[in-house]
Amino acid sequence: MNSANLSTMFSGMSAASGAASGVAQYKQGQVQRAAYDYNANVATEKMKEDVVASQTSFDRLMGKQRSLYAKAGVSISSGSPLLILADTAMQAQKDQDRIRASGTAAADMQRFYGEQAEFAGETGGISTFLTSLSKASMGYTMGQKGLGYTYGL
Repeated sequence: MNSANLSTMFSGMSAASGAASGVAQYKQGQVQRAAYDYNANVATEKMKEDVVASQTSFDRLMGKQRSLYAKAGVSISSGSPLLILADTAMQAQKDQDRIRASGTAAADMQRFYGEQAEFAGETGGISTFLTSLSKASMGYTMGQKGLGYTYGL
């Protein structure tokens, strides 16, 4: 086999190897995004569970407050008992809003990381492929001219 044929063969192998590496990087980015999206879904579900747990906890607290007032013979329809129950309800809402905001921010951050991983995989894959094509082209050209490019060996 002459050097021109070897050059052509190695150039093709270099391009094919670069294409395979590029595809692998692209797919890795997609897998990472899927993992981050899964984490975002887990964060969203945990947030929902935490909101329900908070509501349950505050419902119990308000029930206990009502029962203690009733046991003491205090009317809860006006005055301080009503204000305390209203404040407890307000605290419950604030707690649930805080849980929702925190859970939503965590899920959004995971989705953002996923988008970044996917983008990095795409650009890395394209870059690897184009670099390998450039090296293959250079190797082919140099081989055709008899300059003996070694393909990084």
